[in-house]
Amino acid sequence: MNITYNDIKKDLPIDQLHRLFVAVGWSDGGELPDEMKAGFMQPWLNSTLVISAWDGNRLVGAVRVLSDTIFRSVIYDLLVAPEYQKKGIGSELVRRCLEHYTDSGWLVCTEGKTPYFYKKLGFADMKETDTVLTIRNKWQGEK
Repeated sequence: MNITYNDIKKDLPIDQLHRLFVAVGWSDGGELPDEMKAGFMQPWLNSTLVISAWDGNRLVGAVRVLSDTIFRSVIYDLLVAPEYQKKGIGSELVRRCLEHYTDSGWLVCTEGKTPYFYKKLGFADMKETDTVLTIRNKWQGEK
């Protein structure tokens, strides 16, 4: 396995990116509605940084970052195909993100077992009194 990384290309192949979302359980695998398909790549194209991992021509991992490049950077959508997990690809994607904006503070919103993954990479629980609030998007439905 010879994984290569790309930190320039933001316009990832939509079919391969969607397969990654399905593989990690972030999509049900159904056909993307036309309205969603039209906007599926917008978060990636408009991100400050996108780093992708490739096994030959196959997209096996990707991460996107929104950042002001100095004070605050936020990791979004870190995905690694299940058969490529636990091989250091996710860690390398995050390491490369941190390397781009070395002086920036970093945030990531995570759930389940994934906080452990980020803590191994140097992230810590927020100790400040900051409160993270949300308004759900129309694709998330009501909770």
